[in-house]
Amino acid sequence: MESKDLILSNKMADIYYFPANKMIIAIYHGLVDYTLFKDIISVVNTTAIEQGISGGLSDVTQLRGSYQRFLEYMEDTGFPLLIENGFRVQAQIISDDLIMINLSEKVEKIMISLGVNFKSFRERSEGKEWLKKELANK
Repeated sequence: MESKDLILSNKMADIYYFPANKMIIAIYHGLVDYTLFKDIISVVNTTAIEQGISGGLSDVTQLRGSYQRFLEYMEDTGFPLLIENGFRVQAQIISDDLIMINLSEKVEKIMISLGVNFKSFRERSEGKEWLKKELANK
């Protein structure tokens, strides 16, 4: 079994860090809450700076609401910080919710414009396997 550390758990997400391959898996749930989202960003940024992160998986299938307001910050600050610390691959797991599909497409455009290998999936297991395979192909 692969080693993982739970680095944050709140009403909006559970974030796991996998030290062996420097990957983060974020499982979002519940309603978007901007205060909790700031906490998530802070913990992920700290982990990126202290440990490095090569890739990530964001599962937003159970998230409700819009995080549109944070996209500009993520494009200007959040994603560049991750990339500066080694981030290069992102898998995103989405449902058939139109809001999430729209937001996921915006995230994909941002990530690709920053040089990140990005792909969306419907199943977490598929996304995780793709992410691990991409990270192994350095």
